[in-house]
Amino acid sequence: MLLPIMSAICSIIVSASFFVPLLLIPDVIADGRPTPIVYIGLFLFYLVNYFVVIFFNTALISAATIRLKGGDPTLRDGLAFAWENVGSILQWAAVAATVGMILRMIEERVGWLGKVIISVLGAAWTVATYFVIPVMVYEKVGPFDAIKQSAAMFRKTWGERVISSVSFGLLFFLLALPAVAVLILTAALGTALFVVTLVLAVIYVLALAVISAALNGIFVAALYQYVHTGRVEGPFTAQMLGSAWQTK
Repeated sequence: MLLPIMSAICSIIVSASFFVPLLLIPDVIADGRPTPIVYIGLFLFYLVNYFVVIFFNTALISAATIRLKGGDPTLRDGLAFAWENVGSILQWAAVAATVGMILRMIEERVGWLGKVIISVLGAAWTVATYFVIPVMVYEKVGPFDAIKQSAAMFRKTWGERVISSVSFGLLFFLLALPAVAVLILTAALGTALFVVTLVLAVIYVLALAVISAALNGIFVAALYQYVHTGRVEGPFTAQMLGSAWQTK
């Protein structure tokens, strides 16, 4: 759980380091349109932010894999493994940032139908790259070969068409709803009580986000081992892992 926390802190620092200077320089927007320097800055922001997220996800998957195989990983083990693969992580961050920029630029220039198309393309990209991180760092291949192998592993296990997956985001969204309900109920009972409830609700939601990120990394590690080797590691079952995605 420390790894998602560290990832979030670093991402906040990265965001502040990019957007605070942007707000202090009024000339970066000319006639209501972003200047080229804005797009360059946005790409660099994507690149650094993706690097941070992928770095800590790699550390999390590494530590989870060690645990699934019966080992006793430490925080240092995960971070050391991610640092050993920093070159591959940077390459994948560059590819992900480029795709993110392209999708964003297309979305800015099309209407609602285009936004739907971009949403579908984004979902397909997510599926195709689901196993990219473990493939890249464990099999020592480049990002494009990792994409091909990730997509092939996915097709081999779940076929060409899927309609849904295990969603930790949806699960923890539902768990966060009680916090929202309590906030609404306490809003009419006085400012002091509402502020206390708000602080507790924020802490609760942040804790849920950390747990969700940790569980997602663990599940990706377990799924990769299952798809790659055919063996079930840790407390999971073949039925549980095999039904992670639902096919049409």
